[in-house]
This record gives sequence, structure tokens and C-alpha cells, in this order.
Amino acid sequence: MTEEHRTWVRPRQLAWGNESQRAVLHAIAEDIAKRTHHKVVALEVLRADGYLEFVAIAGDEDARSKLLGQASPLALEHIVTLGQEMHGWRHIPGERIDDTLRAWLDQYGHKPDVPASDLPDGWDPDDQMVRLLEDADGELRGLLYLDEPLSGLRPTPEVAAAVNAAAGVLFEAIISIVERELYGEQVRMVNQARAAMQATPPGTALADFLAAMTAAMAERMNVDSADVVLKGDSLPGLTPDLARLEDAMTAVWRRRGHLVVEREQTWGSREVPIPTPSGLVEEMEHRGLASWLLVPIGMGEDFLGTLGLGRSAAGPRWTDSEVNAASVVAADLAGMVLDARIVERERELNAELRQLSDYRRDMVMTLAHELRNPVMVLWTNLEMIQEDGAPDHLEGPLGALDRATRRIEDMVEDMMALGRVAEGHQVEREPVDLSAVVRDVGEFLAPMGAPEGVELELDVADGLVVEGEAAGLQRLVTNLVSNAFKYTPTRGRVTLGLRPERRDGTDGVRLTCADTGIGIAEDEAARVFAPFFRSSSPSARQRPGTGLGLAVVEQVVRLHGGQVELASVLGEGTTFTVWIPLRAGEPREP
Repeated sequence: MTEEHRTWVRPRQLAWGNESQRAVLHAIAEDIAKRTHHKVVALEVLRADGYLEFVAIAGDEDARSKLLGQASPLALEHIVTLGQEMHGWRHIPGERIDDTLRAWLDQYGHKPDVPASDLPDGWDPDDQMVRLLEDADGELRGLLYLDEPLSGLRPTPEVAAAVNAAAGVLFEAIISIVERELYGEQVRMVNQARAAMQATPPGTALADFLAAMTAAMAERMNVDSADVVLKGDSLPGLTPDLARLEDAMTAVWRRRGHLVVEREQTWGSREVPIPTPSGLVEEMEHRGLASWLLVPIGMGEDFLGTLGLGRSAAGPRWTDSEVNAASVVAADLAGMVLDARIVERERELNAELRQLSDYRRDMVMTLAHELRNPVMVLWTNLEMIQEDGAPDHLEGPLGALDRATRRIEDMVEDMMALGRVAEGHQVEREPVDLSAVVRDVGEFLAPMGAPEGVELELDVADGLVVEGEAAGLQRLVTNLVSNAFKYTPTRGRVTLGLRPERRDGTDGVRLTCADTGIGIAEDEAARVFAPFFRSSSPSARQRPGTGLGLAVVEQVVRLHGGQVELASVLGEGTTFTVWIPLRAGEPREP
């Protein structure tokens, strides 16, 4: 009822079922009239939008022309409070009807133009005999009305029991037909929509995916057009009304409703119809549509967009079950839209990461190349000074300069190696005698431990040849061993081993480099392979380094399809274990 006019507005009509279903229910209503000895039998069914619609009326042509296909809001209070219960029926005597209920009946019901019975306890034209049709779970499916008993008398409990005995089986038939319409058409439409979704190639961009999917839906479903307009998007003809339409559909989503748009009026679930906005009318005329079903797409409290299904004037009206089906399809679309957005965001992030990786690699390589020339100048001048013989008082500064130059040279080599392995697809592989590489590196770096009394133990099996990049593998072993010497205190020990090992059915080699050094804190172990990472430990900070050595190790191992593992105990030592397959495989993902 509107507050201004104190009148009720009729909801959207002819929304339930098809003509064949209505014909069956009309035949059942006529049968019930014969079996129960009533002139008039009327049937209302409960639609999913919460309205009752008259779908069958037998015995009264005036009531049939006025009420058939019309809907009314669900209101059972007067039946429950005013009706007298009789074996599942409710008899409402006319004298109990108040002014409010009479106004309701004048708007949504029909009073036969017949005189009142002059029999004692006779039937009055205002009397109502109503049965609530409920399924096995107690869910209301419709209302059945009996009117104008041939006996002319008001019902008694005995009469109600006799009615049930004569027509009870037909009550179950009505409920079955209503439920079949509710679910059968819905399943058919949902299956058609899902088939259209599955026919759309996965992995495409969201806009292309939606265009292909809606085209498939329009082809496979009983609709003339299908659109998905995401929040923030627009159809060309709707641009002026976009903000208002989005606000309206957001409100519809929050109450889990829908809109049926016709050129004159727009119907909402449990709402008073409103004149259709001019922008929608123009868009419908442009498309040749007579009706447009708009269902919000959302997830949780978030409104994502609108599913629009259109039909021309020649198309059937939107039925209750089709509206339900469209809501199910919209729920499917919400998940697909969110999934597609996640995939697109992942692609964008991956592209950004690739750009960042390329930029970092280019920066490292550029810096390394720029540093090479100054290093060469330093080495050239140091050699010239040594050849000419430097004064004794310059030996200390020249030694410091020599050590600093070597550190810069090592950093440049690490940077160059890091840049090269980052471009692993460009590396040419060849057979590499890894046994020889490990021995050569060990013998070359062993003198690093002599000043501190750090011993190097070698345990290298002979003839272990892998398919790989020689310079990268040499750099890998060099960085592990030099790190071990660097972080192992006086009279410590570094153990370097190489043995064959088969993992997951693949032949390979296991390289181990263990030390008795200062160790790595547990919370830092996962970050030691990141470029430029330096430990926060004061004892580690005292050792010179760039934070590039282990990053190179990890990159070389990844390039060769291998694995690197770290085991460390703070204050006791660290062991790095590298496994590399004998034959080159695909590089692991970073």
C-alpha cells in the first residue's frame, strides 16, 4: 500500500509458468469443484519473488477475467487470525471481515454477485474457504479457495474432512506441478547458461571472455540478447543514466532481488513499479527489446555488475523460474569475474616483476661494465709501481690498495655472473668435468685459510661430468668455498665434497660445502640467497662482502635445474648442499 494514496499496487502479472502448466491446473481446479460440490475453485501459487499469483479459476468467468494471471503480496494474517481451522482448511465467516481486509479483497480478490443464502447457517458471499498448500517440508506453495458450495451451507469439520477425502490426492498433484515448474525450467536455463560459459575459451582477457560468453548465452538460451555490464563500465546508450542505474542495482543486490524492465514500467521484487527511465527505453528500442531482465552480480556485500537478458516483443514473458535461474547464473558469473580479475592481476604483477627483474639485471650489468675500466686502471698502475719498485713506506698503503682492488674485482665478477645467469635461456651448455672444477677451485682457494689456520678437506669422486655452463659452475663452487673461508674463525675447518646422487629417478651429483664458522641465524636463513643481502650479525658484518655471492649460487643452481639447501646452527657452522642433474633440464622457476 502506498502512503500517499492508501491503495495497493498490483505486482507484475503473468510471471508464473507456461500455458500448458496453467491448463493442467485449470483442469485440476474443475475436477476439485466436481468432487467437492462447489461451483467455484480458485488457485494461487507462491512465486519466488514473494507474491501470490492466480493461475487457475474454475466456475466463475467474471473472477477469471479479473484475477487470472494477477498477483498480490503474500498476506496470511487474516487467514490465520480470522479463520476457523477445519482439517487443514480455514473458514473465514463474512461477519469477521473488517474494513482493512475488505479493502484488500476489493483490490486483490473478487466477490461473486450472488445473494446470500436464506438457509440457517447458510453460505455468505463474503465467506472464504481457504487451504494452505504446503510441501513435505512445510514450505508454502500456494492457496486453494472453495466458493459457492452447491449445498448453500457453511462448512463443518465433517464437510472439510469429506472434501479432503474426495480431492486430497489432487492437492498433492498441484504441489508437484508447482515445484516442477519452480525447479525444472530453472535447471534447464541454468544448464544452457553454464554450457555457454564452458564453451568460452578460458584464459582470455576479462573483456574478451565476457563478450564471447554473452554471445554464446544469446545463442544457446531462449533470449534475444545477453549482456554483462561490470561496475564502472557502460553501454553506449546508458551513459547518462549509468550512475543512477548502478545505484539502483546495488540496492537490488543488497536485498538479493531483480528488475524486470518493460518499456512502460520497471518491476522489482517486492516493490512498487516505477516508470522506466528514458535511457533504458531508448536502449531497448535500439535493440528491439520489449523486456529486459536485470539481475545484479555480486559477492558478499560487493556489487560487481549486472546481468541483462533481453527479449523481443515476440518472445515469451519472464517466468518465475527463469528469474530464479538468472539469479543462479549471476552467482556463477560473480565467481568467474573474480577469478578472471585475479588472473589478470597476476598477469599484471608478473609483467611488473619481469620488468623489475630486467631493470635490475640491466642495472647490475651496466654497473659491472662501468666498474671494469676503473679496476683495470688500478691494476695497471699497481703493476707499474711494483715493476719500478715502491719505497718501503708505501708497502702498507699499496697492500691495502691491492686488497681493495681485488674486492672490487670480485664484486664485478659476481655482478657479471648474476647478470649472465639471469638470462639463462641464452647460456650454451656443454659437458663440464665438475670433479676437476671442484678440485681446481679447492686448490686455488686453499691458501685463503692459511693465515687463520683454517684447513680445507676435499672428498671428491672422480669423473663426475654434468651438462652445463662451465663459467657459472666454477663461480658457484668459488663463491661457496670463499664464503666458507671468510666466515670460519681461526683453526676452523672447511669440507668440500662431491658425490653422485640419484633424486626422484634422475641421476645427478651432490656438492657439499661445510664449515665450522659463525653460522646463520634461523630468521635470516631464508633471505641469504637474495641479492645484496647482508646479515645483521656484528660478527658477520666485520667480514667484507657484497651480498652477491649466494645470489649467484642460487641463480646458477636454478639455471641447471638443480636444488640448493642450507643447514646452519648459529655459532657452530653452516652446510650448503647443491644437487645438479647430470643432463640439462628445464630451469626451475625462481
